[in-house]
Amino acid sequence: MTPTTSKYSRVIYLLFLVLVPLVLYIRVVNFGLSELDDSSIISAINNTEGSKINLKGAFTHDALMSDRGDTFYRPMQIISLMIDAEIGGSEPWIYHLSNLILHILTVVALFFFLRKMGIKDGISFLLSLLFSVNPMFTNAVAWIPARGDLLLGLFSLLSVIAFIEYFNSRKKVYLIIHGIVLAGALFSKETAVLLPVFILLYYYFVNKNKFQRKEIFPFLIVWFIIYAVFFALRQSVLRINHSPNEFGIIPFIKNLPVIPITLGKFFIPYNLCTMPSFNMTAMIIGFILLIVFTLLIIKVMRGEKRIVVWGALWFLAFSIPPMLFRSIDVNLGIEKYDYLDYRAYLPVSGLLVIAGLIISEWSAVISFKKMLLFFIPILLIYSMIAFNYSPVFSDPISFYTSAINENPNNIINLVVRGTIYYDQGNLQKAMLDFDNAIRAHSSYSLPYYNKGLIYETLNDHYQAENSFSTALKYDTLYKENNFLQESPYLNLSSEKIILGKYAEAIVILKNATRKYPANSTIHINLGLAYYYSAKYDSALAEYNKGIEPGNGMPQYYNSRGMVKYYLKDYEGAVADLTTEININPNIGEAYYFRGLAYSKLNKQAEALDDQAQARKLGFKEPANK
Repeated sequence: MTPTTSKYSRVIYLLFLVLVPLVLYIRVVNFGLSELDDSSIISAINNTEGSKINLKGAFTHDALMSDRGDTFYRPMQIISLMIDAEIGGSEPWIYHLSNLILHILTVVALFFFLRKMGIKDGISFLLSLLFSVNPMFTNAVAWIPARGDLLLGLFSLLSVIAFIEYFNSRKKVYLIIHGIVLAGALFSKETAVLLPVFILLYYYFVNKNKFQRKEIFPFLIVWFIIYAVFFALRQSVLRINHSPNEFGIIPFIKNLPVIPITLGKFFIPYNLCTMPSFNMTAMIIGFILLIVFTLLIIKVMRGEKRIVVWGALWFLAFSIPPMLFRSIDVNLGIEKYDYLDYRAYLPVSGLLVIAGLIISEWSAVISFKKMLLFFIPILLIYSMIAFNYSPVFSDPISFYTSAINENPNNIINLVVRGTIYYDQGNLQKAMLDFDNAIRAHSSYSLPYYNKGLIYETLNDHYQAENSFSTALKYDTLYKENNFLQESPYLNLSSEKIILGKYAEAIVILKNATRKYPANSTIHINLGLAYYYSAKYDSALAEYNKGIEPGNGMPQYYNSRGMVKYYLKDYEGAVADLTTEININPNIGEAYYFRGLAYSKLNKQAEALDDQAQARKLGFKEPANK
């Protein structure tokens, strides 16, 4: 079924298929991270000691390198990132370069895949080139976490090519290659579970409904072994129970617009966004193209061209697995995004099979040169769109700004971008994002808490107190959203202490100790509130709870030492304050109070030395000792 052409022409085609996407996307190598999954995965890999390539770890952790098993199972994605980490450490360039190389390899594999489907070389070349520059897949190249779909696309196409090559040559090496790349696809993403079904369907179509069981039997054995190993390993790692709103029939029904939108967006790049939402215009475009494609499929569906049906089924079937999942904050009931374009990376190859067979019908009357005249403007337009679109993946602010422009009321993206602005020191823009998040969802506690952090930074303690108080109210009122946990108790109590509202701080912290009795910082804050209230016995009890677990900070010893001084345990005060000084010798207060304790112990020389050191460090003696 494979069309023939001159070796010279094929070399030219392959050269263009490598150079065009390389030139178009080479600048992604200079991009940073998006802060959506990529930074956490890369950090987890690079935090390991010694060699970054840990094959056992890749197969025993989930997709985010967590041992909680609460995401997905993607060992090949992890291994590829480990290889990147071994080469370039935490530097983003190596991860972006690998994505680009995988995209180019997939484009080349797509060319040979389309040829195996009976499509002429020239048409296969043009369609592969169209795929290589299509703006819809800019995120697959420019966003590092799309690595799984790049690997899935490459290995899946190679598995079909190897299968067909085996039956053309009867060489067992292709059976071995098929098994290797099929395993690569399956361990890259679960979607590959459908591959054997489509390989059998292809065999069924090209053999005119006549199955030869003996010919297919070796593949059945290989498939059984690979799938048995995969499901056993996956079962041992994943322990997540998705809610019906996250995974299953409900998300599938909600995600049905993905099919027409994917079809429409591939041919008419519209509604491009890092985290797109369903768009009525995009759906209408997609439905129109769906009708056109259906009519064209019916027209060419005869003889060997029956494989066009196989292409349609490939597109539909490989679109379904991602549609079973919906990215949603279950507690808030808020969609993080409706879909992601890179998930269509493998399904679209089915569309190209259809397009290639349809164009083949016209190739008898339309020369390749005329096809070039049609395709070149489209390729140039697609390339310009992709080139202008790719910078939204260059840094976190650009990434989330793209998502927010698409959906201005998505509070999760607003909070994330606001947090990034805060970390960058751009407090004004951070505050604006948090305010917009509050307007979109007034009972969501996190933006109130983050506003409190900004006011805390600005030393506006009354506003900080109000923001932390509101955050605590909503975090407590809506317990299913209680992800702030100890944080608002700690920050609010700190503001109360700064404002001299010690009794209120004590009430807040006593409530916190009932919920989080093992949190040492809560006990320390409560001890501090008791200290300022001159309730030294209670303060000492709380400091002991905060320090004894062995996770006390240096300043904790300083605080307990001062309490012991007021309780006239001078030797205990000296011991704690000495511990503090040994850890941090630049705390003037510790020297001052140790000097007072030494004086009470009649160690006047030591007392004078400590008092002098306290003054040297700039500590001013309090009015009331």
